Amino acid sequence: MTETIVGILIKAVLAAAGAVLTTYLVPFLKEKRLYAVVKKAVEAAEKLSQNARFDKKEYVFSVLRSRGVRITPEVDAVVEGCVLELDLLLSGLFSSPEE
Repeated sequence: MTETIVGILIKAVLAAAGAVLTTYLVPFLKEKRLYAVVKKAVEAAEKLSQNARFDKKEYVFSVLRSRGVRITPEVDAVVEGCVLELDLLLSGLFSSPEE
């Protein structure tokens, strides 16, 4: 009988942990990965624009679309934040978090 109760409790704890993981951890990791992709795309657009004139934001959006990212207002805000971060970094007012 005790083994049955322990087994049920273990299953309940694992189910709760799975629910927490899928509710909070998975979206958090996806968001972190999105930020990294956006940051690299913004940096690439800036570098490429040194040799050619083109719409840098549209370039970033095309990179994101090619990776299956749907462009939403939240994604646009992440892009704008990365652009601001890069501008501050280039102007010397912001130190890189990797340093």
